[in-house]
Amino acid sequence: MLQFFSASTSIVNSKRAITECLEIALEGEANLDCDLIIIYTAMGHNFKELLSEAKRLSPSARIVGCTCAGTIGREGPNESMKALAIMAIKGLNEEFAVAGIPATKNMDAYEKGVRIAQELKTINPDINMILFLPSVLPFIPIDQAMTGIESVFSPEIPIFGGSSVDNMKTINTYALFDDQIIEKRWVAIGFADPTLKIITQVNHGFDVIQGMQLEVTRSESNIIYEFNGEPAWEFLTNMLGVPETTKPAEVMTLGIAAEELPAELEVEYGSRYILRSLYGNVKDQSFYYPVECEEGTRLQLAKRDEKQMFDGVDRLTNRISELLMGKKPLAVFHVDCLLRGRFSINRILKDEIINRMQYPICQGDPVPWIGFYSGGEFNRIGGKNWVHTFTSSLSVIHR
Repeated sequence: MLQFFSASTSIVNSKRAITECLEIALEGEANLDCDLIIIYTAMGHNFKELLSEAKRLSPSARIVGCTCAGTIGREGPNESMKALAIMAIKGLNEEFAVAGIPATKNMDAYEKGVRIAQELKTINPDINMILFLPSVLPFIPIDQAMTGIESVFSPEIPIFGGSSVDNMKTINTYALFDDQIIEKRWVAIGFADPTLKIITQVNHGFDVIQGMQLEVTRSESNIIYEFNGEPAWEFLTNMLGVPETTKPAEVMTLGIAAEELPAELEVEYGSRYILRSLYGNVKDQSFYYPVECEEGTRLQLAKRDEKQMFDGVDRLTNRISELLMGKKPLAVFHVDCLLRGRFSINRILKDEIINRMQYPICQGDPVPWIGFYSGGEFNRIGGKNWVHTFTSSLSVIHR
C-alpha cells in the first residue's frame, strides 16, 4: 500500500532545498530513499540541481514534477521565486505509473490526452486515479485532453491536478521527469493502489455581474475571435473601461468569464456558474479560452467577493469532512489558481484561506499536503471531470 510524505521550503540553495524537504518529509524513516518524488517548484530554482540531488539522496525514486507560480505545503503557502514542495511516496512499483509527453505543436489536445493515457495504461492497466500536470502553454483546450484520457481509461476515472505555469510571464514552463528538464512537457501520475479512495471538492466564491453579458459570435476550438459581432479584444477592453493597450495578464484579472452550469450541479458546486479565464492575444484581437468554446456560447463577467471566497472555502472543507466520515486523510493534493494568491493585488489574505482549508481537514495532524498556484485546476463535479479556473481545488486521498 502506498505511503505519502510531504514537505515544503523556500531555501535559496537548490541542493539544500531538496535535501531539507526530503529530510523533513521522511523524518523518522530509516533512510531518504523512496519510490516516487513529486516536485512542484517556482521558477527561481536550479532544476538540474534539484533532480541530481534528489536522485543522489533517493536513488530508487522516479521523479515527476512541474513549475508553478508558488507552492502550498502543510507549512502554508509560498509564492517566492524559490518556493519548493514535494510529496515523497513509498510503495510497490505496480501501485503507480508515470508518463510524460512533449507538447508537440502538430498534435491536438485530444490526441495528447490519448497518448499520455496510453503510456500510463501500458505500464499499469489497473490505474484508478490520475494526477495530471500539463503545461498551460501552448494554450489549448484542456477539456479535450481529458476526454482523450477518458477514452483510454473511462469517464469514471478521477483526473485531478492543474496546469503548470511560470511566474505569470507566459513565456515558458518546465516539466521534471526523472533526470530530464523539458520545456512545455505534459506529465501524469497514475495511482493503482486498490485500497485508495479520493474525495474531490472545488469552489470559487465569485459573484456574477448581472447585465454584463458576452456572446461568442466567432470562435475556433478554444480561441474566441468575436464577442457580440465585434473583435473580442476591442469589445472586452471597452466593456471593462480599460485601454486596448492594457497587458493581457491585467485584462485577465478583470475580465473573468462565467459560463452557466447545468442546474443540477449548483448544489454540489456552490454556484450556478463555472469560471473561465480569458487570455488575450493582442495581435489578432482574440482570446484563449481554457476549453473548447462554440459560437453562440453566452458568458457573463464575474468579480471576486472576498467574503464569498472565505465562505466557499469553509463550505468546501465542511463537505470534505462529511465525506471522510471520520477517516483520516492519507494525503491532500491541492491546486489554487495563481490569481487567488499575490496576483490578486493583495486583496485576499491567502495565508488565512489556506489555513481555513488545512485545519478542518487535518485537525492538527501532520497530514501530507502538496499544492501549487496554477493556470487551471482539474476536479470533478457531478461525477464528471471538469477544467476550472480561479478556484481552490482539493483532492483528498484516504483508505
